[in-house]
Order: sequence, then C-alpha cells, then structure tokens
Amino acid sequence: MPNDEFDQDDPMELVGVALPDGDPDELARSIVEEFIRMGVSDQELLHLFHDPFYAGPYAIRQSRGDAYVQDLIAYGRKRWGYPRFTTKE
Repeated sequence: MPNDEFDQDDPMELVGVALPDGDPDELARSIVEEFIRMGVSDQELLHLFHDPFYAGPYAIRQSRGDAYVQDLIAYGRKRWGYPRFTTKE
C-alpha cells in the first residue's frame, strides 16, 4: 500500500491514447495475443471482451460481435498454442 496521497500530476501514471489512423484489427489481434501469452484461458479471454472495465476489448466486441472475437481467439491459439509456466526454486 502506498503511503502517499495520489498525485494528479504523477508522470508515471498510465494513460491510454487513441490513435486515429490505427488498425483496429491489428489492435484486436495484439490484445488477444498478449493475454494468451500471459496464460489466460479462452473463457477468461472471452469474458474480458464482455467486461466494460476493459474499454478497448469491450468496444471491439460491441462493434464487431462475438463471432469476430471467437475467431480472433482461435487464430491466437493456432499461432501461440497454450503457454505453460513452471516455477523453479
């Protein structure tokens, strides 16, 4: 837990930026890829696209539909498979 109060001018604060000329398909593929590589299951990933807290994925599903998202996940799995993680001490 931080001991200090939140600073409105914190230079390390994460800020999302919209890119007007960006490719929404590439963004969607990148989002899916990142979460697959983190070990998120297909069901969790699909839920992420249904959760308004995740504004980018949610907006993609709203505009493109569930079938598009499921195709993205299938493509991501074909490319990356199911990453496994182990802990060594």
